[in-house]
Amino acid sequence: MTLLGPGDGTRLTALGSTYTTKADGAATRGAYWLVEEEFWGSTTPLHTHTTADEAFYVLAGRAAVWLDGGETEAGPGTFLLVPRGRPHALRRLTDEPVRMLTLVAPAGMEQFFQAVADAGEEELLADPERLVELAAEHGTEILGDHPGL
Repeated sequence: MTLLGPGDGTRLTALGSTYTTKADGAATRGAYWLVEEEFWGSTTPLHTHTTADEAFYVLAGRAAVWLDGGETEAGPGTFLLVPRGRPHALRRLTDEPVRMLTLVAPAGMEQFFQAVADAGEEELLADPERLVELAAEHGTEILGDHPGL
């Protein structure tokens, strides 16, 4: 059994978000990764996950979610399920970070964000081809810039 209080969990910051892990692949036997995410970046690139489904439940703030060729606003209480293979992107609409519970199933995406932190985010952002390769190694295909810009 795992019991974590508010704010407890391993923290990892990468690519515009800070992730506080509530349950990782080791704790769930690979079933899922559950994090409290603080999305403080402006946008994410348009991307798809080839090996995992991703779900978001917005706790605070507002984001525009690009999905199926258009944007939809997601505020507190909004739930979004993005099946694997579905291109999507986020854009923050508020000055404060967007706080979400994010669930990725099966687990494994946490390894991508750890790899970004280990390699050095600034170095990867300066070498976009290497970032795209690293993402692909961890089941994420970066398709391009956020389409809503």
